[in-house]
Parts: sequence; structure tokens; C-alpha cells
Amino acid sequence: MTGKRRPIVRYTKRIVSVLETIFATGDEKLTFDRLIEAMGPGAHRLLILMLTLLNMIPGPPGFGGTLAWTTFAVALFMVLGKPIRLPNIIGKRKLPIAPLLRGSQQVMKVTGIIARFSKPRMRWLTGAAATVPYGIFAMVISVAMTVPIPFANAVPNVGLCVLAFSMLNRDGAGVVVGTLICLIGLGVEVALVLAALNLGGSAWNAVF
Repeated sequence: MTGKRRPIVRYTKRIVSVLETIFATGDEKLTFDRLIEAMGPGAHRLLILMLTLLNMIPGPPGFGGTLAWTTFAVALFMVLGKPIRLPNIIGKRKLPIAPLLRGSQQVMKVTGIIARFSKPRMRWLTGAAATVPYGIFAMVISVAMTVPIPFANAVPNVGLCVLAFSMLNRDGAGVVVGTLICLIGLGVEVALVLAALNLGGSAWNAVF
């Protein structure tokens, strides 16, 4: 199977196509609700990939946290087996369309390269039976990514991106790699939180 025939190539082209269609309307921003409507309220796996990719693009304060909670909501509805419906506090949040489109176009090019090495294998880790465990794991990682520690969320987000990529490409080996990266990221976050608490406790004791 050539890179162009990999499932993930088709999915990333769909992401770019959706953003190009919205951009062509002249709108400078789009809401999460509109994004989900355009991608399809049943496209849970694809949306998790897209949200992790968006989380790699620099944004205003609170942008990463909003993306993390949106990922949590998408994963939750995937576990429940229901169409995605976001609460207004998330669904009405606006995203700048131009940088998202440019970033997605670059991702599509990189995906074509990565797809040469990622291929469908160990499909039992990516099939329908894996949907609920995948969704629950994505929810856990998403909650961890809401911790407001600078740069600490990068590793788990990359892991979740690799995991989402591999699930769509039916690559069980990639699922294992993505899961391990997520677990490493969680370990780093826990260590940083404990260090911050210890430092805070030491400062408190020094003052009082």
C-alpha cells in the first residue's frame, strides 16, 4: 500500500478540504460548533486528530485549555456512541481560520511522508472494540492537558496526536508508540506538579 493510499492521507485531505470550504466563504473565524458541523458530528476519531493538531499551533491565553476540553467532550461522546454536541462555553469559542488552514496544509504534506512508514497492522488495536478504551484514555489525557503548566502539555498532546493518527491509519504499532508517549507526558506532568507543590510548601514554611 503506497503512502497516497493510506487511510490517514484521505482523512487529512478531508480536514484541509473542510477548512478551505469555510475559508472560501470569506469568514475570518469559525466556532467549534461550526467546525464539528462541517467535519460531521459522528467523526469522533478524525476530530480528535484535528484538535491535537490545532493544539500545536500557538494561540491566545486559554486556547490550549479550550482545545483540551473540546477533545474531552469529543472523546466522551465517542465513548457514549452519540453525535457530538458541545456546551456553549466551548462551542461558541472562535478560531482564526487562516492560520488553521495554513497549518493543516503543512500537516497534509508531512502526513504524506509519515504515511510511507505507518501502515495498517495489528488492526485489533484500532478496530471498533478499541473505541471505548481509546475514548476513555483520550479523556484522561485531555484532563491532564488542562493543567496550566507552560510547555508541560506538549508531550501528552504529541502522544495523543500520534495515537489519533495511528487509530485512523489502522496502525496498531503506532497506537502503542502514541500511548507510551502519552504516559511519559503524564509522568512529566505529575513530576512537575509535585515539584511545584513541594516548592510552594517550602516557601510557605519559610514565611510562616
